[in-house]
Amino acid sequence: MTFADLFSGIGGFRLGLEAAGMRCAWACEIDDFCRKVYLKHWPETEPFYDDIRTITDPPRVDLVCGGFPCQPFSVAGKRKGIEDDRNLWPEMLRVIDLVRPSWVLGENVPGIGDYLDTVVSDLESRGFEVLPLEIEAAAFGAHHRRARVWIVAHAPQRQVDERERGVVAGASGTRRRGNATTDAGGEDVPDAAIPRLEGAEPTGCVPGGRERLSTECDSIGR
Repeated sequence: MTFADLFSGIGGFRLGLEAAGMRCAWACEIDDFCRKVYLKHWPETEPFYDDIRTITDPPRVDLVCGGFPCQPFSVAGKRKGIEDDRNLWPEMLRVIDLVRPSWVLGENVPGIGDYLDTVVSDLESRGFEVLPLEIEAAAFGAHHRRARVWIVAHAPQRQVDERERGVVAGASGTRRRGNATTDAGGEDVPDAAIPRLEGAEPTGCVPGGRERLSTECDSIGR
């Protein structure tokens, strides 16, 4: 399984995905220092784009991953959101449209707030089934909480084939209603059914109106 490493930094995503048996096909990072560290460990990386905004014809891959910049949403900043020119989710989405992968893995801070709905809706409109999760570093033994939002999206093979023919498949995602999640058929899914990382603090998915569960996502990763 191949992947594209967007906003690669010094290679955190790549370490994890390669440990899982995947192969990096190409990467993108704009910071010069991070690029040097990355190339020290993976000098064979080619192509290695230096600006996501200039990517026009990237190689096809099975998965696109990236922790798109958190500065527009972090509580440590001014939280300008879409008014911040560092909001590069639209560029990551543009690359996803170019590559048409089967999987997408995104990451950001809990401060992403309601903009997470935009991210999920953007992916669902392209035929992906989307599962956002909030997971703390403490769940893996770290001595700090450091919660992060992870966005896992999968396009079933039928939908991938339709996109190959230039047809964007419809989404079958779910929406929140009160304290329950509603699937595409209108059935309530209890909050207890929302996936949580075993052994983690009970943060589960992103709380409130941002809590989303795709009707097929319970099969992801099995």
